[in-house]
Amino acid sequence: MECKKDPKEVLRQEVLASSNLESFFHQLIKDNGGLEARDIQEFMADYVIGHSTTDTLVDELDLEHIRCCSECGNPMYEGFCIENGAEYYCSEECLHKHLSEEEYNDLYDDGKGESYWTSWLD
Repeated sequence: MECKKDPKEVLRQEVLASSNLESFFHQLIKDNGGLEARDIQEFMADYVIGHSTTDTLVDELDLEHIRCCSECGNPMYEGFCIENGAEYYCSEECLHKHLSEEEYNDLYDDGKGESYWTSWLD
């Protein structure tokens, strides 16, 4: 028995292969009153987020309040900073995959070390 293809995916592939896609896209925008600057900004933001890693976005866009978890890669605005930024961890779960609680406490050094929990929004 033949596996049936998803009709939406078949449509998507046909649209992607169309030589008229770009001109139709521009016509559709024009017919719908154009895009406001905010709409364009949101479209671009969604696109770059969907096609980039968090650490690339942080580096390329100079996002000062966001860090990238060294374990899971998720964006973070608060969490563990290890050795003044050599590594970042968003949770104790991610942290303890690399450091035991004892190892972290040694680095933390009762608040005198260069490893700590913080928020970059302050």
